[in-house]
Amino acid sequence: MTVPRRGPGLTPARDRPTTATMRLLILGAGALGGYFGAKLTQGGAEVEYLVRPGRAAQLRADGLVIIANGAESRTPAKGIGREQIAGAYDVVLLGCKGFDLEDAIESVAPAIGPATTILPVLNGIRHIDILAARFGHDHVLGCQTFENASLRPDGVIVRPALTAFRGYTTFGELGGGGSARCEAIREALAAGGMEGIVSDDILAAMWAKFRMFCFASTIATLCRSRAGAIAASASSGRLVEAVLAEVGAVTAAEGYPVSAEQAVFLRSLFADPESIYGPSMLWDMQNNRRTEAEHVIGDMVDRAARLGVAVPVMTAARCNLEAYEINRQRAQS
Repeated sequence: MTVPRRGPGLTPARDRPTTATMRLLILGAGALGGYFGAKLTQGGAEVEYLVRPGRAAQLRADGLVIIANGAESRTPAKGIGREQIAGAYDVVLLGCKGFDLEDAIESVAPAIGPATTILPVLNGIRHIDILAARFGHDHVLGCQTFENASLRPDGVIVRPALTAFRGYTTFGELGGGGSARCEAIREALAAGGMEGIVSDDILAAMWAKFRMFCFASTIATLCRSRAGAIAASASSGRLVEAVLAEVGAVTAAEGYPVSAEQAVFLRSLFADPESIYGPSMLWDMQNNRRTEAEHVIGDMVDRAARLGVAVPVMTAARCNLEAYEINRQRAQS
C-alpha cells in the first residue's frame, strides 16, 4: 500500500480544526455501528445513522437497545435515508461488512465534504485503498477495533460479558504521526466510555489484525468448530503451524512480518480445549449468513499469488467458503 504525498495547495482534512461537538454519520445501526454510535451519543457527540426505512422506524420507536453484561440500556437514535443527508459531517464511520463496501461508498458520498474524516471499522486491509481511491487519502484514517457485539433479529445489540479480547479501538493517520482529528475522535470515544488509541503506525497495527483474523478464520471455518474442539483434536498443532507459516510468509513479503510475541498469541488461540472462542466468520457460517471470506482470506490468497507465496491451506479454506456460499445461495433460490 502506497500513501502518496500531498500535492501543492491541498489543505488536508487532518490539519483542519475540529468542532467542539463532533457531528457523525454512521452507516447502518448494526452490531458495531450501533454500539459505537450509542457510546458516542452518551459522550455528547451528535450522531445520525444512515439506515433503511424499517430500521429508522425501529430507532424512532425504541432507540438503540444494547444488552451489555446482562444489563439493558436504551439510547435515543435518529435514522435517516440518503436523501435526507444535508451537508457534510465531521466524521463518517463505516462499520459495514467488506462485501457491502461498494454500496456503502455510494451511500455516504453526499456526506463527505472537504473536511470530513472517514473512519472505517472493517476487517481486512484492502478497503483502505478502495476508500482512498474514491475520496482521497487525506480523508481516510486507518482503524482496527477489538470491540465485540452481535445484532439479534429483533434489532437488539448484544455485547457478550466475556470476550477473547479487551475492547478497544486503534486508529491513526495513514502516513503516520498524530493529528488534531485523531485526538478529537479519541476524546469523543473516551467521553462515551470507550477506549481509543491513536497509533503512530496504524498500517502495521492493521496488518497484525488482518493476519490474526485470517489465521483464526482459516482454521475455524475449515474445521467448522470453535477453538476448544480444534485444540482437543490430535491434528490441531500441525494445522495451526501450517496456517501460521502461510499468513506469516504473505505478510512478511508485504513488509509486515509476524512478531515473536504475536506468534505466541496466535498459537494460544487454539491451545485451550475449553475455549469457546470463534471468529465472526465462523459465527456467520453457523448462522447461515454471508461471510467476509473474499475480503479477508480471499484477499490474502490473492496477495500470495501475486507475491509467489504458496498457501495451500488458505486456498482450501477459500474453496470451502466459496462452496458454502454457493450452497447457501442455492438453498435460498
